[in-house]
Amino acid sequence: MKPASHQIDRPGSAMLHSGNAGFIISRYAHFKPGHEQEGLNFVSEVLKHMNKADLNGMTFFFFQKAFGDQAKHHWFINMKSPADYAASLEMVDHDETTKILLEDDVVADDRGFGSWGNAVVQGSITEQILVPQHGLDYGEDEDHEAWVPEAWRQTSVPPEEQLNSANAPLMVHRVAYARYSTRKEARYYAFAWQNYVNEHLRGKVTAYLYEETFGAMDRLHQLIHLSSYEAWEELRNLPYRDPQFRKLLERQMIAPEKGGGTGADAFVPGGVIDTLLVPRQL
Repeated sequence: MKPASHQIDRPGSAMLHSGNAGFIISRYAHFKPGHEQEGLNFVSEVLKHMNKADLNGMTFFFFQKAFGDQAKHHWFINMKSPADYAASLEMVDHDETTKILLEDDVVADDRGFGSWGNAVVQGSITEQILVPQHGLDYGEDEDHEAWVPEAWRQTSVPPEEQLNSANAPLMVHRVAYARYSTRKEARYYAFAWQNYVNEHLRGKVTAYLYEETFGAMDRLHQLIHLSSYEAWEELRNLPYRDPQFRKLLERQMIAPEKGGGTGADAFVPGGVIDTLLVPRQL
């Protein structure tokens, strides 16, 4: 399985990804039955073209769900700041090749041919804004290049040993709904959880924490980057084989006046959802 970096003809040092971006758009869409391959081909061509453009380093990565709804496909738009998004909109409006890709008859149906929108279930395109969690005490460097301190700063693991959305062959997108009254505890627990995982599964797993900006309040996101599926199984089994990690999970992190409880109790019951993603192989 080739990582998402293969989708872009650009050196790794010039590539924005989950670790060094300051503003990420997580976009997904459902393709209609019978039009999935057309939709996949179309999105691949558009993203290839966008990745060739000079948009202040902006990168577009295309992922597919490994399990579950196979019609649902994800792409991540990595940029330094929200101001960079204007450059991509300018390109969509004025670049001739982009306009041809968006408007050309590329989707066949019973009525002939139509634009790419005919391959997508109406109303299914959804976006979430992911911004690296900041404001927690993890030694942020004020001299950062992105809109907020980049996610790679959240761990003491050296940057060259971290996995991210560009170099990891597998990625789990975790969405977790924090209870309003324990939203601070939820963030500290998620951060403590990933600190332990990043250090003790170094080279196999790297997790970053994000807030959803301009969306649902206290809906947190983690991108958990994996070197292999075996690394995911090792992570899942960590509570059973590592007593120190189990102590972290059992630690009382919620004050008695708030009802007490572990870090997991800071989240809405049933409110943690994992999606395993694999880079689209172009």
